[in-house]
Amino acid sequence: MKTPGPRGNPLHRALPLLALLLGTSALADSQGVGFRELAMKDPVGGGPMSGLVFYPAAQPNEPLPVALYLVDAGRELELAPGRYPLVLISHGHSGSRWGHHDLATALARKGFIVATLDHPGDNYRDPSGAGTDAVWLGRASQMRALLDAVLADGTVGASVDPARVGALGFSAGGYTVLLLAGAEPDFGRLERHCKARKQPVICAELTKVRATRPGLKKDTAEPRIRSVFSMAPVGVFFDKAGLKNVKVPVRLYAAAKDELLPVADHAAHVRASLPAPPEYTLIPRAGHYVFLAPCTPEAKEEAQELCTDAPGVDREKLHRELATDAERFFTRTLAPAAPGP
Repeated sequence: MKTPGPRGNPLHRALPLLALLLGTSALADSQGVGFRELAMKDPVGGGPMSGLVFYPAAQPNEPLPVALYLVDAGRELELAPGRYPLVLISHGHSGSRWGHHDLATALARKGFIVATLDHPGDNYRDPSGAGTDAVWLGRASQMRALLDAVLADGTVGASVDPARVGALGFSAGGYTVLLLAGAEPDFGRLERHCKARKQPVICAELTKVRATRPGLKKDTAEPRIRSVFSMAPVGVFFDKAGLKNVKVPVRLYAAAKDELLPVADHAAHVRASLPAPPEYTLIPRAGHYVFLAPCTPEAKEEAQELCTDAPGVDREKLHRELATDAERFFTRTLAPAAPGP
């Protein structure tokens, strides 16, 4: 049936969507951020899996000290009414669910629900699965379980728009979000790479992936993920054939002086191998850990390798820019569909 009058005008159809986006942003700017714990079952090993979900709160919050960080969120605050997009976060090798808390709280303050987890077998408390297929393939299954847990959560689940889901990751987590987007790894590439390049860091710790779970599928794509934000990803497992099915928008970051994952072999290699050019930023002078949340002054003394950057690198400023960029990227790529005629 033909639509009469101004209803057929694309501008008129877009106005309700624009009002919704502006209204959500204005509300989010004026409120605090809450978080709550998530208890899940690891789909790979069967044991417990812990996570967090950050969300727009109906009241202001006070910063909370947690481990190396000062987290700008309050525990179990009241959820602000609304319907929000969801962003999942995957940490790096031996990392934690708190490692990108600043990006999580910044996104929540702008009207997103954000969920993180401790990857079983590859977190700071339990690195027992490092170097195995249970980690390098299982991470994607764990992220899928995190997504399911958020949607089923009695507090925040009903406020998530399941058609608007993105993923953000760093290092091994940057690799993980590419898996969710449709990438297929070739583990044999690592052994060939280490023999040819002899990189002192990654190849000293990981020369090949140990097969411990032959039943794990390499088809790790999660069709509910609409876009991914990947920071300094482990890229050596991929070639053009392995990345050909990545069809969602990709935002890619690299650190120019990455001592663990040299840009040419990882982030830049992923950039060149994706079927469509991603949005790409190379951060000058920065090392690998610049993508972790800024540490408190006390923590800088305890964890200098993780918390200290090269002269001329301002991690606090960079993370403000990262948060703004992530918010704009996910707002654009997870925008709700325009109303029909």
